[in-house]
Amino acid sequence: MKKAIILIDGANLFYGLRSMNLLEKDINWNYLFNSIISTDHELIRTYWFRPQKILDSNYTAANIRNQIVNKKHHAHLNNYKNDKTKIPAAILNQIEADAILAENWLKGEKIKFSQIEYNYDQLGLEFGDIEFVKIGIVKVNPYSQEYVGEKGVDIALAVKMIALSVEKRCDKIILISGDYDYAEAIKFVKNNMTKVHLVKLHTGQPPKNKSVSRDLAILADQVIDIYESELKSKFAKGVVLQQ
Repeated sequence: MKKAIILIDGANLFYGLRSMNLLEKDINWNYLFNSIISTDHELIRTYWFRPQKILDSNYTAANIRNQIVNKKHHAHLNNYKNDKTKIPAAILNQIEADAILAENWLKGEKIKFSQIEYNYDQLGLEFGDIEFVKIGIVKVNPYSQEYVGEKGVDIALAVKMIALSVEKRCDKIILISGDYDYAEAIKFVKNNMTKVHLVKLHTGQPPKNKSVSRDLAILADQVIDIYESELKSKFAKGVVLQQ
């Protein structure tokens, strides 16, 4: 029997599910994965890529305060570094208040990240064929209190895709992601005679897809369409358990 491996870009999947008001824990992944594996293939393993930690090494107490002064009170930057007594008390108080807000937000996000890690570990225990690959970092901006993006995750997934093909570990790779950054890896894998199928999530009615690049879909050997109505009627945990 031919072998298939699923590779998941965790961030891409997270946002795709969130657009449907779903979380990863809401899905029976065994049912879903089996539905996208053809009868002549055996699913060997699923590699689910996600960041290892929030990048916070640049956000020391001193760096946070210096950045706030540089961005919001640039005229006082020299005095802040050399003689704070020359800065009005109201300005110093505002700098400190903004710094505490940034520090508290960052602390809260690290706690959330830790809680999310626990949830993924539970998924790994529940679905034994899933291996979570924790690599790379999440970039955040505590001043604007927002996530900037991930670094290192997509590279690790692309390297894994290429390695699986070069080492002849499988006959088919099913990619759950729509990021065009994987285009070159897909081309390489196909040239190495490994099939690449791409999962495309469709939201709403009429169905819409915003997470998969059209050019990426064209590169794949096959596109597997999964619709929101299908996820909720066939693959949501509560629904499946009642069948």
